[in-house]
Amino acid sequence: MHTQRFSALRRRATPALKSAGKFIIISAVTYAPGGLAGWAVKSVARRPLRLLLAAALEPMLSRAFKRLSARFIRESDEKTAK
Repeated sequence: MHTQRFSALRRRATPALKSAGKFIIISAVTYAPGGLAGWAVKSVARRPLRLLLAAALEPMLSRAFKRLSARFIRESDEKTAK
């Protein structure tokens, strides 16, 4: 009887956990590149290097996070090639 309750609970909790996971990944893709780039710019003392980091680091990190998240989040109509 205990295993039946556990499996029913797991069946109900799975969609919620999946949605929460997607929310966390989407939030990380949205906010993490700017935060990491801001931290890097604040920690560099030389002005020319700061300007270079500010211009190049955030878009580069954004692209990397999007590629990484594409592995975990797939659209419902998207299929993988075999």
